[in-house]
Amino acid sequence: MIARESLPHEHAMEMLPWFINDSLLGDERAAVLDHAQSCVMCRREMKSLQDLRDSINCLSNPLPIPEPDMRNINARIDRLINRQNWARRSMSWIGEFFASPWRAAYVAQSMLLVVLAAALLWPATRDTEYTMLTQASDLADGYYVRVVFSPDLAHSDLKELLDELKLRIVAGPSNRGVYTLATENSIVITERDVALASLLKNRSVLFAQPVN
Repeated sequence: MIARESLPHEHAMEMLPWFINDSLLGDERAAVLDHAQSCVMCRREMKSLQDLRDSINCLSNPLPIPEPDMRNINARIDRLINRQNWARRSMSWIGEFFASPWRAAYVAQSMLLVVLAAALLWPATRDTEYTMLTQASDLADGYYVRVVFSPDLAHSDLKELLDELKLRIVAGPSNRGVYTLATENSIVITERDVALASLLKNRSVLFAQPVN
């Protein structure tokens, strides 16, 4: 018999496994329980042993295996058999159809007529129209510059750059982002060349080329 008030810590720790599996009875069980209520270490060990016991109990109870749904299995088997039978019937029908040389010739002739009709009725492909970068389109006689600016260039910065170089937009941007620029006096080549040199030095200009 163990006195409840005199149970030492080491003894209580040794008795915890027996407490968890319900092997302690009477005063021994009560003494261990009283000690654990005032001992943090024993409570933690008791909790750890309880979790271990619960885990073992879960593993020892096999999970039920669900019964197979025979209706779904039979339906899948029926669909598979139907597909196989359809493939066999199709191959048999094709074999019987082409067994006659007259039928094979008729099918070949029909396919040839379809191909010829498609070739005659299909619209002809139009040649792509190309426009050279240096080609002047609907511009008055003079000296111009074709320019491609960086896509990161803001509209306000573009306007400021054009004002600084005394350039104006006479065409563009095209679908490829090409601008056609002119000086204040587009018939003076020296003004155009000075503006072109400044554009080529600008980091926001990806491409610049003179156009007469």
